[in-house]
Amino acid sequence: MDATEINQALGQVSRLPKGRIRVERLETLAAAAKSGSDRQLEGRVLLELAESYAYASERDLAPVAYGRLLQIYDEYPAELGPLTYSVHWYLKWMTWGLIDNPAIPLATVYRWFDELESRYRQRGYSLRPVLALRAELACKLGDPVEGARLHEAAMAAPRDGMSDCDACERHAWGIGSAALADDAAALAHWQPVIDGELTCNEEPHRVLAEALLPLVRTGRVAEARGAHLAGYPLARHSDSLRPSVALHIEFCALTGNEGRGLEILAEHARWLTDPGADAGARLSFLTGVCVLLRRLETLGLGHLPVASSTVDSLLAELDTEIAGLCTRYDLRNGNTSVSTRVAARLAAQPLLERLPLGVRSRLRQPIPSGRGVTMATSAGHAVSPDELTASGPIRVVGGGARTVTADDRIAEVRRLSELGTACLAGAPAEAEARLREALSIGVGIVPAEELARLSSQLVTAIAGQPDRDIDVADAAVRAAARWEGLSEPDLLHHTVIAARAFRRAERHGEAVALFEEALASNSVPYPAAELAVVLGQFGESLNTLRRYEDAARQFAAGAQLIEQEPDRLELRAELAMSAAKALDRCDQDEAAMAAYLRAAQLCGELGRLAWRARCVRAASWLQMWTNEAVDGKPWLTAMHGLIDELEQAVRETPSAELTDELAETRRHLDEMLDAEDEDWSADQ
Repeated sequence: MDATEINQALGQVSRLPKGRIRVERLETLAAAAKSGSDRQLEGRVLLELAESYAYASERDLAPVAYGRLLQIYDEYPAELGPLTYSVHWYLKWMTWGLIDNPAIPLATVYRWFDELESRYRQRGYSLRPVLALRAELACKLGDPVEGARLHEAAMAAPRDGMSDCDACERHAWGIGSAALADDAAALAHWQPVIDGELTCNEEPHRVLAEALLPLVRTGRVAEARGAHLAGYPLARHSDSLRPSVALHIEFCALTGNEGRGLEILAEHARWLTDPGADAGARLSFLTGVCVLLRRLETLGLGHLPVASSTVDSLLAELDTEIAGLCTRYDLRNGNTSVSTRVAARLAAQPLLERLPLGVRSRLRQPIPSGRGVTMATSAGHAVSPDELTASGPIRVVGGGARTVTADDRIAEVRRLSELGTACLAGAPAEAEARLREALSIGVGIVPAEELARLSSQLVTAIAGQPDRDIDVADAAVRAAARWEGLSEPDLLHHTVIAARAFRRAERHGEAVALFEEALASNSVPYPAAELAVVLGQFGESLNTLRRYEDAARQFAAGAQLIEQEPDRLELRAELAMSAAKALDRCDQDEAAMAAYLRAAQLCGELGRLAWRARCVRAASWLQMWTNEAVDGKPWLTAMHGLIDELEQAVRETPSAELTDELAETRRHLDEMLDAEDEDWSADQ
């Protein structure tokens, strides 16, 4: 291959998904570039290859490529000078990849760290990222105190162009605090990422996974649920985020959601045998999986099928591989820090009997319930289910001190329930207090359906108070869990309530997960118009997550539901416009143009001329740019027709809105004609 062919191939490779196929193609290009005379081209290929190794979970292979890159960088400074920033940026990431690579002796790791620091000093870059990497290495080698010291030094060093992004730095600082078993400090570092204030290509994906168990351990169980609902969809499709997926599996195992954990594992079964993962990512993934498998074995479910094996046989196989990986790390590190850390993770006991997630397991065999493990309450303290059912505080009406019987407890639950129900309309806060007390006493005492109804009433009580959307969502998820197995319509209804509450609170990751869960069954018990509204809200949350194609499908489905309901024309027009905008955002030009025209027609039938004008203008721009018409200029005809329509409307019923739309349409037409003239001149 000559330089031109390599350049063309490099452009094609950049459009391939990250993974082994991309790596193989770049390895071929690197060999071809090495045999040529263009050293800058070879440098560009090697940079792309080193980065691709990282995203394909093959960081073991990066040092060889980077060694060659630094060699030609030093020998041909003029040719590779334009790549200086990239060379030093990816040198940092390559060095980071050595930390978790047991195949590379520590002496070599330290040599690369020294090389990184030396080159940063020579170029005048801040040592902030170098110190952060040294901190991470110290933690991995079993010295979290030294790691904390180095992290402090890193935070004190100035930021510059070589510093990691704010989100990645927050991730690293939190990991350092977690290594010291300081959940609160770790979460404090991670909070801006959890809240969505700081983001990047792999954040909040990684932080949401790392935060799961610390959130549970500190009693923030509703936030832990949210981190799972929002975080797992972000991590699920990325090979480089296997450790994050493993943390979601582990979280499910330790919060009474073993069935959900098995489903996630089944989705990633190919990773169990995929040899492409680097050692650190593989060890982390297998450890999280084995936490789940050990939990299932404890529950007497070792016979359950997993991938092409069973829980018992797969556990034995993976335990052996984990032991081998730990031995490799311990031999390289000269201590047992890795095997000790992995053993502690594998020995973890459930933190909750069950944390309702709002998503159900579709496993054929249910996971046993009532397992007598400790539950972390929202207040942050631990309470066992037995304590809740046997000794909750109740008031015995009309009597002195005596033994409280089950009948007493049932009577007290029903008394509190009646009081709460009576307060729902006029005093929702008081109703909430009574219903919460009834639920705390009634668990394990009153029938399951009665508890479910109490939970539904609690949702109503909270919803009757302002600014409680997150609490509504939490209560609705718990109510849905109580209706499971009793009433599918009630379960789906409460899942939708939770999704809509999360949407109002702008927690769109959680909202989308629960909308998807509820609507997957196609049996939400709502009339068509109400369901169309729900689909529109689902679409809005998808839009916020930039899932525009999915959003367009929901908007279109909502509009179709009410196609035969003339009294819902305005809602239908709104949904049609939303579908068109979503298609436009994801560059589905032909579909977007057709959708805009449908929306324009509906807006015309509705008499909403301003809405219609916006749709016609958008469709006209698409017609112009995509050259859909073979004969004539339909966009020009449409724009002139719209101007005539608006002029007539302004004459008949003058309004500021229509006057503004007329001026806007004329401006758009002028821009279209100018753009057309520029294109014609360029063609000439």
